Amino acid sequence: MSEQTNDIQEIQTLAQVYADGVMQRDAEIWGSTFTEDGEWFLPGMEDPIKGRETLKGFWTQVMAGYPNVLHWAQPGIINVNGDQATARFYVQEQINDAEGNSFRVAGVYNDELQKENGAWRFAVRRFASMYRGPLDFSGDWIGYPR
Repeated sequence: MSEQTNDIQEIQTLAQVYADGVMQRDAEIWGSTFTEDGEWFLPGMEDPIKGRETLKGFWTQVMAGYPNVLHWAQPGIINVNGDQATARFYVQEQINDAEGNSFRVAGVYNDELQKENGAWRFAVRRFASMYRGPLDFSGDWIGYPR
């Protein structure tokens, strides 16, 4: 197997580890997918959340408002260039919030990755919503981000 094929498999696995951290509600697993100075851009936020430890604290606080989250990531489209890569992963979440409301979020992560201490990590994750609303998809279709 070529080195690039190995890198692509490692990055695919990284996206699944991220999803596993969400499903287990484990900030250590989730946070381990980011570089030490990683950045996470979310809709509606002008500036990213920066730094693995800050990210874990922010994520833990946000997840407290969502007692049930199912997070699925599809296999991504990945381009590797040495110790850097870009990727696009489509994701869906089914969520129950603290008030008992259920909804679905579907969107896309556009990622920049780099090897840190020999392992692939997300350096930048940019999430864009494509759908947010009722589980039956009768909500607002935002469409592919431009």
